[in-house]
Amino acid sequence: MTMIEPVSAKKTKPQNADFAILDLAQQEEGVLLGWLYSHFEHKEIPWVSLYFGSELNSDWTAGPILVELRGANEFQDALIERCQTEYLGVLIHAGDISLVTMAKHLCSLITVQLDNKPALFRFYDPRSLGPLLEVLEPAQRQRLTGPTERWSWYQYQNWYQWEAQAGSATPATEKSLSISAAQRVQMDTARSCQFALSLTHTYRAHIPDNDSENFVMNEVQAASSAGLTSLADQERWLRMALKVQRPLIESPQWCQIAQSGEKTAAQILNQLECEQGPKAC
Repeated sequence: MTMIEPVSAKKTKPQNADFAILDLAQQEEGVLLGWLYSHFEHKEIPWVSLYFGSELNSDWTAGPILVELRGANEFQDALIERCQTEYLGVLIHAGDISLVTMAKHLCSLITVQLDNKPALFRFYDPRSLGPLLEVLEPAQRQRLTGPTERWSWYQYQNWYQWEAQAGSATPATEKSLSISAAQRVQMDTARSCQFALSLTHTYRAHIPDNDSENFVMNEVQAASSAGLTSLADQERWLRMALKVQRPLIESPQWCQIAQSGEKTAAQILNQLECEQGPKAC
């Protein structure tokens, strides 16, 4: 079975990864590339753009690059630390696979079929990789991960990893990966569940329900249904629910403000934070 498990950020950071996908778009042009070059003092670190050879080649300075980490321990340590504060990409364990072979596989994934239409595929974004791996069918997942052994990424104050099933074989064909509309909906649900689980771990001691995971998931969904779609706003919603110690929209505080019907959910939340204070604990 393919596993996606949170790994202790303090005890089990990724070690001895073979490659990293570094998303240059996460900083202004040249910033991350300059940071990589600053670690060339003792040894050049091999890398290649994943846009190379594609119609996006001219935009490579704002795209993903594949960096070989073998023998670049100082850079790998710096990257791991930086990934814990920025969404820079993912780390990959791939055994003895060469940079050229790894790049060829990953380059073949830069575009994907979404509802039978080609689209740019940011599979290396740590904010989406976990939900993506959860909803893909086994053949799709193997098409994505190819000859690799393990992928690691950091999100919600935890390291996560996907590890290949023992004995799995790499597909012989390089057909374009296709993702259905239904899977995209499933990804949104999986993303919400993962976020809710992280909030449950953070606020467990203050959740007024024996089923803490269900309480948090319901509040995240309620916030989303009310039009608060950003993760920051959904956490604000949860913190206020914890402050009033019940589902937020059922609380007397919420109902009193909402009864006029003149304010949006975002405006009500803002007013409650002014009246109650934003801190839940």
